[in-house]
Amino acid sequence: MDFLLTNERDHATSARLPLGSDCSQAIAAPPHSRIMLAFSQRGISMTAFRRWSGRALALVLAFATALPSGAAPAPTPSRPLPQPKPAPGPAPAITMHHSSWTVRDGAPTIIFAMAQSPDGWLWLGATTGLFRFDGVRFERYAPRSGKLESPGISALLALPNGEVWIGYRRGGIGMLKEGALRHYGAAEGLPLSSPHAIRRDRQGRMWAATHGGLYRLAGERWEKVPGFEKLANQPQSIIEDSRGRLWVGNIDTAFVLEPGASAFRRLPNVLDLSGNLIEAPDGAIWSNGGRNDSLEMIEPPAPGPLTLRRVGGQYSSHMLFDAEGERWLLRREGVERSFSVDGNSVTQRLTPQQGLSGYIAFTALEDREGNIWVASNSGLDRFRRTKLEAAALPLYYGGEARALAAADKGAVWTDGFFVPGPRSVPIPSAEMPSNGLAELTCLYRDDDGIIWAGGHRGVSWLDGDSFSKLATPPDTDGRPVHAIAREADGTMWISFNGGGTYERRDGEWRKAVPYADYASRGALSIAAMPDGQVWLGYIGDRVAVREQGKFRLLGAAEGLQVGAVFQFYRHAGRIWVGGDSGVAHFDGKRFHPLLGADGEKFMGVSGIVASASGQLWLNGSEGISVVEAAELKRAVAEPGYRVRFVRYDQEDGLTGTAPQMVPTPSAVAASDGRLWFTTANSVVSVDPARLRRNLLAPHVELRGASVDGRHLPVRDGMRLPAGTQRLQLDYTALSLSMPERVGFRFRLDGQDAGWSDAGTRRSAFFTGLGPGNYRFQVQASNEDGVWSETGAVLAFSIAPTVTETVWFRAACVLIAVLLLWGLYRWRMRRLAARIQGRLQVQVDERERIARELHDTLLQGVQALILRFHTAAARIVGQEPVKQLMDSALDQAELMLQEGRDQVQDLRAHDHFQAGLARMLEREGQRMSAERGVQFALRESGRIRALPPLVAHEVYRIANEAMLNAFQHAKASKIEVELLFERKDLTVVVRDNGCGLPAEVLRDGGVPGHWGLPGIGERAERLGASVRWTSAPGQGSEMRLRLPGTLLM
Repeated sequence: MDFLLTNERDHATSARLPLGSDCSQAIAAPPHSRIMLAFSQRGISMTAFRRWSGRALALVLAFATALPSGAAPAPTPSRPLPQPKPAPGPAPAITMHHSSWTVRDGAPTIIFAMAQSPDGWLWLGATTGLFRFDGVRFERYAPRSGKLESPGISALLALPNGEVWIGYRRGGIGMLKEGALRHYGAAEGLPLSSPHAIRRDRQGRMWAATHGGLYRLAGERWEKVPGFEKLANQPQSIIEDSRGRLWVGNIDTAFVLEPGASAFRRLPNVLDLSGNLIEAPDGAIWSNGGRNDSLEMIEPPAPGPLTLRRVGGQYSSHMLFDAEGERWLLRREGVERSFSVDGNSVTQRLTPQQGLSGYIAFTALEDREGNIWVASNSGLDRFRRTKLEAAALPLYYGGEARALAAADKGAVWTDGFFVPGPRSVPIPSAEMPSNGLAELTCLYRDDDGIIWAGGHRGVSWLDGDSFSKLATPPDTDGRPVHAIAREADGTMWISFNGGGTYERRDGEWRKAVPYADYASRGALSIAAMPDGQVWLGYIGDRVAVREQGKFRLLGAAEGLQVGAVFQFYRHAGRIWVGGDSGVAHFDGKRFHPLLGADGEKFMGVSGIVASASGQLWLNGSEGISVVEAAELKRAVAEPGYRVRFVRYDQEDGLTGTAPQMVPTPSAVAASDGRLWFTTANSVVSVDPARLRRNLLAPHVELRGASVDGRHLPVRDGMRLPAGTQRLQLDYTALSLSMPERVGFRFRLDGQDAGWSDAGTRRSAFFTGLGPGNYRFQVQASNEDGVWSETGAVLAFSIAPTVTETVWFRAACVLIAVLLLWGLYRWRMRRLAARIQGRLQVQVDERERIARELHDTLLQGVQALILRFHTAAARIVGQEPVKQLMDSALDQAELMLQEGRDQVQDLRAHDHFQAGLARMLEREGQRMSAERGVQFALRESGRIRALPPLVAHEVYRIANEAMLNAFQHAKASKIEVELLFERKDLTVVVRDNGCGLPAEVLRDGGVPGHWGLPGIGERAERLGASVRWTSAPGQGSEMRLRLPGTLLM
């Protein structure tokens, strides 16, 4: 195969190499070159000519006193101007967001190797061991099984299947998978020399470049690849390119294994490919850091001979091309980033003096989110692309911020620079004043595209290729310009700090004094609207609107509460006002404040600009806030509605805050739709239509558990000790771009009804968890709100203590039931005893009364009757007196019998010793025989005796119900049931007669009859209950229920 060799050590001119030199080298060409810079509305172009003319046109602003004054001729739209060659200087700093971690942050030092596994862990191989990093905390990794053969790590490789291959500086290779570590050493065929690189090709073959040669894994052993034995220096690096070719490099040459070939082919000994090999986006193979301190390149595949090239450069320890085609070099002086803009090469650097973690950078890596990681001798650095892109401007020594105005073709003017695009090299427009302080306080672009510039020395406009000075009022000399506006008819409005506000119409200046006490104060903001209105804003919530030659004054009375008025902006048919105390919109009569969620007031807004989609971007003291069009519409329709918004700050590429006095406005929209913002420290831009978003959901892992202050390893199904009171579960999410904005939510099944928002906290705390099984689930979202679908899940259980076991609780329940049952029985016995006692008292009292009646009254009556009988016997014949005495004696006998009946009734309980059922049976049979009605009595249950008095009352109740049935029911059958149940006695008397009238059931009896009321009274006295049921033609039923406490 033929090879074409070129040597361009001094400088590279290949069209295929647009990189490799910084901005100053691109603009300042050697003397023999033919270069001319021309500026037009279309941008920057280069035309060759014979020699450098020796001088260049210089741009002078209005504050240059050498410019003539006079009436302003018809201005023409702005164009970039020819500029002198800037003095060569160092490359600008890398404009990506930079973070660094050192020993103070727990980072290891002297990191030789890096890799990222598919789950997102960043693996670091250092001289002190193997570490992994989640963006927040560094963890020295200890495998679950196995042990590192050596703490020094020389190479790392992470594979899509989760394997992490480890090369030891003392020799040997380890393979880590799912926490288990396996070693390959001399017994497996590897030499005792440090592996420089470990790779796997697309066929699945494992390769290792070591000091002892090139090795390939065959089954369980490593085999040495033949063909490298005679080399003075063994292979240093390996790469497989996009065409499937395997490249191996060393100090003397390179080897390539073509797809399908069985042996490596050696290239000519002309290149030093001992540095790391990398494939460029165009397919070229690059190497860095050889003994020649140069970059070596093998041209991309093309018809013809393979071209080998040595590109001039300095020593670099590592090189990579990122996903956007940018080249990164780790040089002695720091990290170098190179890319092409507008056909020109741009180089940016970051040095230890600018914040790089160490003075020697060893290796670099691009992670799956597009971040660039650089490992140094003192720590770790990350370069992250931000949503806001900073213009590569030099340090600013002026006022609060650089003035800003839009130009043509997406370009902007800022202070003394013309910026063609977001990543373009800013072009100085004029030499700065000798004191090094910028004096430009205002830039303004009118509706005709004309750029107006104001500062401490007056006002000028861009007329073709140069600025022309505008004659200003005499009493404004030396006063800085606050604001400029130009109406459609050409009328100019300019406000001067300390000089007032002026209107220039028909070539004459007139002072505008809306507020008499503000005559000498210039308006902070001026806006000329398409409808002819001119808005002027002042401090103290004061606004003046000029329409039809008159001023209309608006302020706090109309609801304005923004403090100092920094900007007016017309959007969606409304005037929006930004100030140091908030933002408001005007509906034609009143101002309404724009309020954000969580009490946000949008303080210090000096820049308001809308995107093409209707978003409103607010540049304020807390950052840049973005409100969607739908939220704005709702805020207008519903005064007081708090809008949802997104806030961009320093983590998104914004450095500094919006200016609060000059210059304003601090936000403009370029012609290509890109939005530009100026702050105290930078000028940034963003394309809302192409806003950078991280769509990669973070992988979530559980890190550990802490039980009552004791740390435990996490494993699914783990069982926590009995008596656990406090549980802490630690977790992490592997999103390396902005880990500080990763949000978490978790839930504990069986404990939480829904998700708990943990914010950015990476621990969950639980107290008072009882024994049982639990399932913990945690999810995470990245900085753009993309949530992991599954997250991490942990099933665990808590063992019960002795008092929390099922059998213990069952025993406690049983004991409690027994105690309650015993208490119930004791209570029932006490109640029964109390009732029996009361009944016995009644019985004793009845017996006493019966004895007294018998022994006194009845005996006395009996004696009187006997004496009257004796007297009556002495009367002879049928004397009328004798008849009266016989009649009296008969009545006395009846009274005596009634007395005996009452005494018998008082002692009636003595007759119930034979049993309640027998007495009811006897009485029922008697009534059945007298009336010819069928009668039956049944007993069921465990028959128990009743106290005599209770039995007497029950008998009276049942007897009365039977008597009513026999006399009034017209029944053919009457039944009595005694139901002895466990807790009570039920006496039922039923018949199949005509039934009780409804009014009798309702009123509880018949007027003048006392049978049914007596039954109720007797039952109530016993503490029993009576229930009557009846239906016409279906008989009736009385059900008497006695509580068990009345039974013996």
